[in-house]
Order: sequence, then C-alpha cells, then structure tokens
Amino acid sequence: MIRDRGRIKWTSMMLPEHLEQLREWQKEDEHQLRQQPDEQQLEQWNYQIHEAAERNLRIFIHYWDHEKVAESKGYIQKINTLDGTLHLISDNGETHRIPFVHLKSISESE
Repeated sequence: MIRDRGRIKWTSMMLPEHLEQLREWQKEDEHQLRQQPDEQQLEQWNYQIHEAAERNLRIFIHYWDHEKVAESKGYIQKINTLDGTLHLISDNGETHRIPFVHLKSISESE
C-alpha cells in the first residue's frame, strides 16, 4: 500500500487561485442531481402521507435542501395543498415545512 499525503504534498507548490478552484470542485462533488419522480412514485407518496396523517404514524422523509439531501422523521401535523407543503413535527418538537417538490423519498419508521 502506498502511503503518501495525497493532495497535501502538492498544495505547497500551487497558486492560491488553484487551491480555491480545488476547494470549489470538492464542494461540487458533494452535490447530487435532483431527479424528478415519476407519476407512480408520486401516487405512492400521496398514499403514504395521507395514511400517516390519518393513523398518526411516524414517517422518515428524505428531501432536497440546497442541492443536498436532508432527512427528517416525525409525525405529520398538516398537509397544506394550497402552498404545496407538508408540516412535520420531529421528535424534539421542531416543525419542519417541507415543499412537495423537494421530496426525495418517504418511508415508515419503526
């Protein structure tokens, strides 16, 4: 196994502009591409959301937050179809307002 210092050994020989570009590229690597859900997925999410709201089930939601995936789990407080948001109360009592268009996945948590 080769044990070198990776990028660290090269940074002393680089210009500050190059270091800045490398840091920007590293940040871009963390971003994920947002995929549009198909109609079947939307129908399934709709069923899961309404079922969790009616039966007061705890759900686990992954959603897009500024090009990164965030996650939240809790109970549905309100489904606002007018402005297209879902109000979720987490375990510590915080209310999260998640737009429907930012949803990535929904599952029931144990």
